[in-house]
Amino acid sequence: MKWAIFIPTFLPEKVGGNIIYVYWFATYLVKRGHEVHIFTSSRDNDLKVYEEKNGFTIHRILVSRGSAGSLRFSTTRKITKKFIEIDDKIKFNILNPHAAFQLKYSVIRKDIYVLHTLHAALIYEYLFLLKKIIFSSKWSKEDIKDFMIFPVKLTVMYIRENLALSNAKLILVMSEYVKKTLMSFFPWINPEKVFVSKIGIDLKKFLPSKDKIKIRKFLNILDDEVVFFTARRLVCRMGLENLIKSFAIVCKDNLDSKKLSLLIAGKGPLLAKLEELIGKLNLHKNIKLLGFVTDEDLINYYQAADAFILPTEELEGFGIVTLEALSCNLPVIATPAGANPEVAGRFCPELISSDVGAEAMSEKIFYFLANISNYDNKNYRKLLEKEYKWDEIIFEIEKNIKKHNRVYD
Repeated sequence: MKWAIFIPTFLPEKVGGNIIYVYWFATYLVKRGHEVHIFTSSRDNDLKVYEEKNGFTIHRILVSRGSAGSLRFSTTRKITKKFIEIDDKIKFNILNPHAAFQLKYSVIRKDIYVLHTLHAALIYEYLFLLKKIIFSSKWSKEDIKDFMIFPVKLTVMYIRENLALSNAKLILVMSEYVKKTLMSFFPWINPEKVFVSKIGIDLKKFLPSKDKIKIRKFLNILDDEVVFFTARRLVCRMGLENLIKSFAIVCKDNLDSKKLSLLIAGKGPLLAKLEELIGKLNLHKNIKLLGFVTDEDLINYYQAADAFILPTEELEGFGIVTLEALSCNLPVIATPAGANPEVAGRFCPELISSDVGAEAMSEKIFYFLANISNYDNKNYRKLLEKEYKWDEIIFEIEKNIKKHNRVYD
């Protein structure tokens, strides 16, 4: 089958959970014999507008104002025009958007099968962002701008996301949590056309350490140091402020006087605010903001750490970093936000906090420290190898497409 996958931004311009998912999804579709084309927008004139990678083809549509958003109709028209131009030659069987605002469905062939992948309800994400702005003590110029256009943007976003979901013959989500939020915001969508899938993991890439002492030495980590690690975009919904506050509680009540460290990988608009909070709590010796880390260094940190922390405040659609950590046999301390109980909770139910607050998170960190020796020989990879294989995930998606449409016959 010939697939056209749409994602607002793609590698190497941006890295994130959705982008990593699309990369591996496309790679394994190719392995199963499909022809795959990825359509994405880019502001980088130095990137190739046409590129072949891992057997799939990338089409980059150059834009001046970033990826397609709810109010960027000109970007939607440009992407749609490019797709129609290529579709006239290739005749795609399956259209697979990973965002709601990239295509003008009214001008696209009606006989093409639309599989919409919903990583999170965008309307929910926008409302959460606005809630954080309203209750913030300091408003930036961007915050004021977002608040001023809120009524228009919210209305247009809702209409366009509803249109995208209504045009889909099958909606793919990664967790029961995302399905639940989808049905709460769009209750008229037929639940039978919503399929809960999984995200696969590259088990050959994310491996437990063969020599943890050597890796820790390379990263300048002491042998007796207890290291907690997280990799997150530095944005409000990730719960990083709560995590830093929880670590302050742990360090203050560290009765065993253990050397405790928290390493935070990632970049984003909250950087200055997190640095300020770390300084205010006098945690410079305990918390280090690593910034962007390469794939190689990311694996090193997974292998060197004693536990991974997923402090999400809200809107965790799946949490691919959870699988990456578990694949390295790293226990995961997580909040009960979003899909965390479904994913992290399957492996480490005792490490799921009672709520997303700092005190609840600190309780689970204390629990881990008190029982740290019990986690030395955990084999989380065993379950991953059974249930999170890309080949089997793709096969299940193919079966569901066939169930809802005879495109494979």
